[in-house]
Amino acid sequence: MEQTLIWRKGLFDSNYQVYAGGLLKFSLSFSSWKNSAIATTKEGIFLLKSNSLSNSETIILNNKSEILGRVVYDLLSFKATIILSTGEQFDWSYQNSWLSRWTLNNRSDKQIIFSSSSGSGIINSNINEDLLLIIGLYVREYYSRLISLFIIAICMLCIFRGVF
Repeated sequence: MEQTLIWRKGLFDSNYQVYAGGLLKFSLSFSSWKNSAIATTKEGIFLLKSNSLSNSETIILNNKSEILGRVVYDLLSFKATIILSTGEQFDWSYQNSWLSRWTLNNRSDKQIIFSSSSGSGIINSNINEDLLLIIGLYVREYYSRLISLFIIAICMLCIFRGVF
């Protein structure tokens, strides 16, 4: 079942809303200072929890605190592996150098293609699993925050180098 969804988020905001046919399908709200998020869907509530930005793993929980899977990050190549509790495994990776297109797939029959353009984007998917859509957006935000932190650190180093 091919579906096209639209997602939006604020410019300086980390809260995503995903729409199908003009109706809200789910929302994904990030904690301001932690890399954790809560997703609210028709299927239920999901928690994606990382202990810190430097932690290379995220745990995915449902509203009963049951572990549904985990995300393992490859920080040097900007990729991730999603391992669900069912044993199914997915690969997440950027598809272009502008970091505006990324995919989530299981290397056989399931694929989700995400694209972005200044705070909004399109999701093309051949599956109807909200959890995988949520994970695809979550990993993107994880790397966006990591890149922002790196840029701020470089700027601070340049400023302090000029002062001393």
